[in-house]
Amino acid sequence: MSERLQIRLLAMLLGAAGIAAVDQWVKLLVPTPDWAYHHRSEGWFALSAVLFICMVALAVLPSAAAALGAALFAGGLLGNMVSAGTDDFYIPNPLLVGHTAGIAFNVADVGIVAGNLTLVLACSILAIRHRSQIEAWRGSMRTRLRGR
Repeated sequence: MSERLQIRLLAMLLGAAGIAAVDQWVKLLVPTPDWAYHHRSEGWFALSAVLFICMVALAVLPSAAAALGAALFAGGLLGNMVSAGTDDFYIPNPLLVGHTAGIAFNVADVGIVAGNLTLVLACSILAIRHRSQIEAWRGSMRTRLRGR
């Protein structure tokens, strides 16, 4: 593994840990009304763990923006997974839009959304930059599929 790749992976994991830490800090300090706890299942938890591993895989793409998006997304996943794992699968959402029955969310949710948007943009740019390689790969896959 190249040194550049190791640095990108380490930066991604440290960024994810930072987002998760800020999320936990906000959840600890800002009170959450009873209606703003969202229950999650064991299946959600397992899928989140799989997505976290996918974010680590995306961090190896040759793009700082992809590593940033993966860090944001993974940090959000990690923050919500820690909350769910420590509170019987209930996740507090202390950030509110409307006080009685509005929108409730947390820092982890913001990380997931921002990470998703960043990843879409970064992967789109990578696809455009490397379109000739993608076309060559598609051509070879077509040839292989037709030959079978």
